[in-house]
Amino acid sequence: MIESSDVELEDERVKLVTELARVKQSTSAELLFRNAPGTTGFHEATHTASIVLDLLDQHLLHHPAIAGNAEWFRYASRASEALFNLYQSMGAAQVEHHAEDGLRPEDLNASNDD
Repeated sequence: MIESSDVELEDERVKLVTELARVKQSTSAELLFRNAPGTTGFHEATHTASIVLDLLDQHLLHHPAIAGNAEWFRYASRASEALFNLYQSMGAAQVEHHAEDGLRPEDLNASNDD
């Protein structure tokens, strides 16, 4: 089983941001600014987290092969929980950003239910 330490993950994150900035011919600071809460890039990432969560829940977590095996079901459930927590955390950052604009959470219409 693979389980990275927080230090390993942070090292990987910093390397990834540097590489993404290089590919986009940008600095890391510019890249992060263009993808901060309130930007189109941030909305895209939040939407993608929602889509992947739905896919994982509908097509993996609820698959008989996964549901039939306790270990696999735990892995899939933990992945689902992690994606849900990611989506909620990103949503909270978006709400916090828009609070400065005077918008209420219900004004943001961040749901995929439309």
